Parts: sequence; structure tokens; C-alpha cells
Amino acid sequence: MKGMLLAVLSTLWLSAVAQITITNAYFPAVGDTLRYTTLANAATMLELITPPGEDQQWDYSYLKLNQNTVTAYLAPSAGNSAALFPGADLLVKTFGGGESYYNVTNTQFEFMGFLGGAAIPFVPTAIGRYSPALIERRAPLSYQSTHSQVSNLTIPFAVSDLPPIFDSILVGIPLQFDSVRVRVRVQNADTVDAWGQLKIPNAKEYYPVLRQKRITKTRNAVEARIAGPFPLWVDITAFLGGTPFGGFTGADSFVVYRFLNNDHKEELLTVTADFFEDTIRTVRYKTLPLSVSITPPLDDAPGTASVQALPNPAVDKVRFECNNLPSDEYTLKIFNLVGKVVWRETFQASGRRVIHLDLDDFNKGTYLYSLSNKKGEIIGTRRLIVVKP
Repeated sequence: MKGMLLAVLSTLWLSAVAQITITNAYFPAVGDTLRYTTLANAATMLELITPPGEDQQWDYSYLKLNQNTVTAYLAPSAGNSAALFPGADLLVKTFGGGESYYNVTNTQFEFMGFLGGAAIPFVPTAIGRYSPALIERRAPLSYQSTHSQVSNLTIPFAVSDLPPIFDSILVGIPLQFDSVRVRVRVQNADTVDAWGQLKIPNAKEYYPVLRQKRITKTRNAVEARIAGPFPLWVDITAFLGGTPFGGFTGADSFVVYRFLNNDHKEELLTVTADFFEDTIRTVRYKTLPLSVSITPPLDDAPGTASVQALPNPAVDKVRFECNNLPSDEYTLKIFNLVGKVVWRETFQASGRRVIHLDLDDFNKGTYLYSLSNKKGEIIGTRRLIVVKP
């Protein structure tokens, strides 16, 4: 009897710590809202990267909350550009009226491309497409699963869209061309290199997880299309080092560790590091419980100027705290998720300004608010969540 009991207990223990399999249940679907907390200043958290292997235990419950993000997945019909991405199954609204489109199969969750979203700051309606679609998630996944992919992102636009700063550059290029495109080659190599138990902030228990390691290599170039009866794309990257395009060129390599659990569509923890894993770029974990207290900036503010809505989520009233504003005229706008302005206020300010707003006329849901100066430069864009009793 004693031997039988030990055998049963042994079987239960092995079952409890056995590696799991990730299925397509973790693929986002229409109506899903994924919530994450992102840590800033995580460069020295090298303890978050551990060697590969089986039956590990990671206790990262000590990580401190910094910024919250919310991603809502909608039907493509909720967007204005679904016709540009035939076959899309999901839409995500991004700041500045941008839209990202995704395709979902039984085995892959794919990023097809986007419209807007400040990918090219001086072309707010730029369209980017991945060919083939960039695979963000795969299923099934188990320990030691490996996959790889090469995809190319192209973002074309007309020469007339270029700002005046390019005029002197174009004169120095001995070509006549009618359009330009940014081209990004993305190479991903994935390996499920570890499994075990993970604990994140606010979790009451450890979650069984697989850890997927993704090595990403990118190379960016700018190409121009020579006009004429036989158009030809040529690389003009070498001419653009001193222009705003300088930031779009070059190569990068980095590593992403993703901790996955089949019962959670959010990645429980994501650690992004430089290629040599000597510096942590970002750390992100699933927000628990599923609530958001402060939403993060969706656009970098020039200088130290900032805007923030409090409380957030808001019920009946909200205040917008604007800080470190240079003396100027500013406009604060609130947009619904289809980009329509539903409220605005223009004011003069220097330093700090607090604006109070009654939300009685607002429906429950997610909005965007944006603060800009008289020149139209965006100080900050963030999400505002309105909840009703």
C-alpha cells in the first residue's frame, strides 16, 4: 500500500512540473483586450536572462509597476483601411489615427501591415506591408520547438511627400525618380529553449510556462524608383546619412525572451536585450489584475513637456495635468477610436496647467487624448478609458 501511495504521489508531482504545450488558444481574437506593464530603466536587470533548460523556476514578482499599455483587438470592419489589407481578421487602432491589420490561421498569428501611426513622421498616411506577413505567434509550441522566417517591410510614398530639407540632398543624387520607399528586412529565429514555473507581480501563484527565445536581425534601407518606361528601384541609403532618413537606415540585432502560458493571451513576461545580452532594452509583463490605473504616452514629448489624465480609468470627471509647457498656445483634443474629435479646448499656458472635464456626455469606452502646440507639434498622445457604473 505504501509503495502504491508513493507511486501515485510521484506521478502527481511529475504531472505538476511537466512541460506544457502552447496551442492557438493564446492567439488574440476580436474583442480581446491585452494589458501589459512596461518597465523603464531596466538596462541592468540582467538577472532576468537565465540559461536554457528544463524545469526552471523564475520568481520575478519583485518587478515594479511603471507604465501600463492596453491593446484592443477589433474586427477589420471597424477600421477605415480594411480594403488595403484583404483577408485581415483583426484590427488594432494606434495613436494618431493609425491602424494595424493582422491575419490569423490555425497555426499562425501574422502582422500584415499598417496605415499611419507615425511610421514615417512626415507622411502620416504612409502604408507599410510585410511580405510575407510577419509571424508574431505560432502554435503549437513545445519545448525545443524551432522556427525561422525572413520578411520584408516596405513603406512607399511620393517624392512630393518629402519635407523641404531633402531638396538639397536630391540635387546631389544623379537620378530622376518619382517615388521613395523605406525597406526593412526582418529575420527571426525562434527556439523554445526553456520551460518551468513563472511568478510575476500581483500573481498569487506560479504559472507553468514555456520560454521562447527569438533572435531578430533587421536591416533598413531607403530606395528610390527611377522614372521612365522601365522603372527601377535603386538603393540611395548612402546619400541620406545627414537627413531625417538617417534614423531609418542601418542594421540592428536583438534578442527577445517571451514567457508563454496557454491560459493567458498576454505574454506573461517579455524581456528584450541587445544581441550580446549585456544590456536589457525593455521588460514587459502581464498586468494583474486586469485593470489599468495610468495609461502610458503613445508619443514622445519634445523636451520635458507632458500631459496626463487622472484618474484613468475615469467615471464621471477627469483632469488633464499639463506640465513643463513652454509659453505658447495649446490645444487639447479627445478622439474616439475612429479618429473623430469629440471634445477640444484651446488655451494659453506657460509651465503647468490643469484642465477639468465633466464626462456626463461621454459613453463608456476607450478614447485618445492629444495635446499640441500652436505649430501643431504633438506634445503627447495617450489613451483615456471611461467607465460607467
